[in-house]
Amino acid sequence: MPKTPKNPTTATVETNRAAAERYPMSDQQDFEDAHRGFIAAIPDGKTLADNGNVIFDASKYDYLKPNEAAPESVNPSLWRQSRVNVDIGLFKVVDRLYQIRGSSMANLTIVEGDDGLIVIDTMTGVETARQGMDLFRKHVTDKPVVAVVYTHTHVDHYAGIKGVVDPADVASGKISIIAPGTVESFDKHALGENIIAGTAMSRRASYCFGGMLPQGPKGMLSVGVGLPVNVGDTITYLSPTDPITRTGETRRIAGLTFEFLYAPDTEAPEEMHVWIPELKALTCAENANHSMHNIQTLRGARTRDARNFARYLDETLVRWGEDVEVHYGTHIWPVFGNANVLAFLESQRDVYKYIHDQALRLANKGLTPIEAAEEIQLPPELGRHWYNHGYHGTLNHNIKAVYAKELGWWDGDPAHLFPLPPTESAKRYVALVGAEAMLADARGAFADGDYRWVVELLHHLVFAEPDNTEAKNLQADAYEQLGYQSEGPQWRAIFLTAAMELRNGVDAGKAINTVAEDVVLNMPMDLLFDYVAVHIVGMQAGSADIRVNVTVDDIGEEWTFWVANGVLNARKEANPDARLTVGGRKAAVTEFLLNPSAVGGLVDAGKLRLDGDRGALDELAALLDTFDPNFPIVTP
Repeated sequence: MPKTPKNPTTATVETNRAAAERYPMSDQQDFEDAHRGFIAAIPDGKTLADNGNVIFDASKYDYLKPNEAAPESVNPSLWRQSRVNVDIGLFKVVDRLYQIRGSSMANLTIVEGDDGLIVIDTMTGVETARQGMDLFRKHVTDKPVVAVVYTHTHVDHYAGIKGVVDPADVASGKISIIAPGTVESFDKHALGENIIAGTAMSRRASYCFGGMLPQGPKGMLSVGVGLPVNVGDTITYLSPTDPITRTGETRRIAGLTFEFLYAPDTEAPEEMHVWIPELKALTCAENANHSMHNIQTLRGARTRDARNFARYLDETLVRWGEDVEVHYGTHIWPVFGNANVLAFLESQRDVYKYIHDQALRLANKGLTPIEAAEEIQLPPELGRHWYNHGYHGTLNHNIKAVYAKELGWWDGDPAHLFPLPPTESAKRYVALVGAEAMLADARGAFADGDYRWVVELLHHLVFAEPDNTEAKNLQADAYEQLGYQSEGPQWRAIFLTAAMELRNGVDAGKAINTVAEDVVLNMPMDLLFDYVAVHIVGMQAGSADIRVNVTVDDIGEEWTFWVANGVLNARKEANPDARLTVGGRKAAVTEFLLNPSAVGGLVDAGKLRLDGDRGALDELAALLDTFDPNFPIVTP
């Protein structure tokens, strides 16, 4: 029978009470700013899929609304942040600028121009975006959308696009999509991030964002920079049509000026800040948030440059700092008033500069990433601001990320250069110490509230003896208490999910999946071949000799891909020596590449043409690996 969460221990209760005494819990300004300009709630507090399934339900967060002290199972800072986030609905930020907040992890920002709407970011899925547009049109205006702005390449900011616009209007040029970087670069990073390593990223995201946890004080609260990761939202994609590749570019849209600061290699590989001078309104996308951001995401993505965060925030202050009156975030609530916006941006700038500089200071003194992360704290001048707390990134793992960015994965300790695999080393530790001795020590450490040691010690025992129920349950208990104490919602979710899976196994039905069909179908061919290539079982393909021409009818491209020497390569040209030629529309070609065994059905349906040696298909199919989206994490 599945085991339910346990109560916080005395040690956890005392830890959280001590945390509350350190925080300015009486500060209510964020609550006032979050509610300012409220117009309407989302209908019935719910977002529904076309089939009637509930994607988002605001009532699940009702327990956060009363102004009560944090439960003993929640860090009081995280409880406060989650409570601010429950202001859900349509808000007027300033004249002509509105936001839908709360029903998706990211905001839908709508700017009212003279004769049309400019939408900045589109939430995580079609259903939430469509609902947001409907709510806006009901209460504000039904002007048509004339442009969309993607601030950066992350899925929660572009995936609702088909709930905002008709793709035919984009294709015809009636609606432009403005985005940072070249179209090719934006496509590459937006589409590739969640696909090439998508199975691993999805599994880790299921831990980070708490999607498998029950809602409530002993489970999922919020993701810090928003309430939910909505499972069931339809993820879509349309390529940009109007690229921004340098700072200072402007667009005049529906009577308003949009000026852009190009900020690549920051929170996303392609990112930009957007200034609307007529409204004195600015967004720095996710380079400035009501939270410290990730320098390295725990879900898994390319490590970011903390120095660039600071550099572009400072450039923003120089360009628009004297005039700005509101910062409208792409997540959660705005910052109002020139003095407040300047203080916010300056402080966020200095946080990222501090993280970068102090990590490298200690690296140059010989400290390893783990040692540096234990030592570095924010100075009070930075740490006192709520928006510098670790509600998305945390100081501890960001310090380690700077090491990874600047120095690579090795921490400099020769003992860590060529270690044994975890299961092998675990068996040797258990053989050396003895399972009973390890359990006895872990029991004592748990009683003392030393949960980090319990987790570290029992990790060896669980990996050496995965059927040792007592070890798994005690480690789960320790993870749970670490979760209850965590200020960072991703740390909380990771620890609580670890506890749940140690006790109950993997719940495959609640897994996050970023490999969405519409995203795969929109991948440019070179990226699609990269995705296929990571499925090749290298050792089995060492002696392979497979060369196939591919004609993609609807985009007018011809490619050759070949498998030899254990790898799949591709070129944008046909090869006269190919064993087989495959032709059809991109959707059918994509299905063939990812599942060669399905070719027969596609040919019979008239979706694919084949010419040549069909045996190449069987050889290719035999070399493709499959990925289990529910691979084990806390057990071997």
